[in-house]
Amino acid sequence: MQLKRYTIASFIFIFLVGIATYSIDNDAISFDLLGIHFPNLPIAFWVAVPVALMYFVSVLHMAFHALLGNLKLRKLDRDNEKMIDALRDGLLGVSERNYVFKTDAYRLMGKLLDNSLILPYESLREVGNEKIDEALALLRDVKDKKKVDIKKFHLGNSTSIAIENNLNRLERGELAADEVLSRSDTYGSIVASKAYESYVKTASLGSVLKYKQFFKQSSLIDFVQRINNAQNGIEMSNEELISLLKSLKLTTEDYINLSIAMAKNMVPEQRIRLFETLSETNDDAMEGYFYTLYDLQMVDTANEILNNTSKDDYLIFKAYRDLKRANKHYDIALFLRK
Repeated sequence: MQLKRYTIASFIFIFLVGIATYSIDNDAISFDLLGIHFPNLPIAFWVAVPVALMYFVSVLHMAFHALLGNLKLRKLDRDNEKMIDALRDGLLGVSERNYVFKTDAYRLMGKLLDNSLILPYESLREVGNEKIDEALALLRDVKDKKKVDIKKFHLGNSTSIAIENNLNRLERGELAADEVLSRSDTYGSIVASKAYESYVKTASLGSVLKYKQFFKQSSLIDFVQRINNAQNGIEMSNEELISLLKSLKLTTEDYINLSIAMAKNMVPEQRIRLFETLSETNDDAMEGYFYTLYDLQMVDTANEILNNTSKDDYLIFKAYRDLKRANKHYDIALFLRK
C-alpha cells in the first residue's frame, strides 16, 4: 500500500472513530497515568489518540523496513554491476579478478566467475548489455584480425585477448620486432617469441644473440641458413653456435635437419668440425655427424667411425655404407626421409 493512500485512509478511520465515539458519549474526562496528569477532554478525543499513535508507529515501522529494503536493493544493484564486470572480465580472459559480493544471491556465482574463463559460442552476437556486447564485439574483431581500440578496456598485456591482438599487430607490421623484444616485460614472452622468429631472419648476429633467451627450435633453421649466406648473411664461429645450440633440446632428427639446413651455405670444413665437436659430448648429434660426412663424401672417415660402433647402432648408416661398398650410389638423404 502506498504511504499516501495509507495516510488518507488512516485519517478517515481516525475521524470516523472520533465521530462515532462522540455520538455515543460526548462527555469529557481527565485522568492521571504514570504520574502524568492529562487534562479534561472529550472521550472521543482520548479514543482517537491511541488510533493516531498506532498510525504513526505503523508509519515508522514501514519506513524502517522500507529503508532496509532500499539498502538491500542498493546492495543487489551494486552486486549486479560487479557481476557484469566479472562476466566481461571472464570473456576477455582477465587473470587477476577478486570481486567482493555483498549478497548471497551473487556470492556463489561471483566466486565461480572469479576463477573461470567464458568461451561463448560464435553465434552469440549480443545480450543487450553495453559492456558485455562491447566485449563480445572485441572478441569477434580480434579473432577476425581486425584493427581494434583495445585501450578502453584497460587490459593487461598478459590477457589472452591482448596477446592475440598484439600478435595481429605484429603480423600487420604495426609493431616492430625490435620494439617488442626491447620491451618484452611489457608485451610478454609469447608475443616476444613470435617477434623473435622473424627477427632472426634479418637482424645482425649481435642483435640476435642479445635476445637469445627467446631463441627456440622453430627459429633454428631460418637462423643457420643465414650463416655465410650472400643475402642477410652472418658469420658465426662454431663456439658461438654450439653455445646457442646447448640452450635447445634437440633430438637426433633435429641434428640431421640442422646439417641439411647448413649444407646450402656453410663452409664444409666448418660444418664437419661443428658436428665433430657436438658428437663428442652429445650422442644425439652423432647421426647428424654421419649424415654430414656422407653428404660431403667423406666416406672413409664415416666408415672408420662406424666400424668402431656397436653392432646394433646406426643401422641405417651401416646399410648405406654397405651399399656404397657394393658400388650402389644413392643420396644419403633418401635413407632419412620420413
